[in-house]
Amino acid sequence: MTGAIDLLFSPKVELRPFTNANITDIPEYGSILYTVFLDRREFIYVGIGGLSGKSVKDRNPRSRITQHTQGRRSGDQFCIYIQDFYVIPLLIGNTYVPKKGYLDTLTKEFIQKRLTYRYLVVQTDDSDKVVRRLEKELQTNTHGHGVPKLNGVMK
Repeated sequence: MTGAIDLLFSPKVELRPFTNANITDIPEYGSILYTVFLDRREFIYVGIGGLSGKSVKDRNPRSRITQHTQGRRSGDQFCIYIQDFYVIPLLIGNTYVPKKGYLDTLTKEFIQKRLTYRYLVVQTDDSDKVVRRLEKELQTNTHGHGVPKLNGVMK
């Protein structure tokens, strides 16, 4: 599986923008492991999806990427991180007029303009367990690709 992990960081594998058009390229079932990059360079996040469902055919690897693409903070830890670390600092020192949903809109714009990702889909009966293990390995730099800025864990 190390070779597959390396593909999540390979310049030979195209980085994908967070747009709904890209979602259909992701297989319809299984679990997903994905790496996120700021401005196509900096590794900032590793995430997983497609965890619920008794069988691998019941797991939806597309749902997590779709959720991130929308930029809504509610119930999405990734969007919370993006808003806290990137969007709000851009507002500091500027005039801010609160509007319902405005921060989510800014978060969505930031995600779609500045972030890209690569993914790996696992389609085995234990896919949920596999991606959880791999996420922890990437968070702790087990494979030598660095620690993701937003959800990395220092050993």
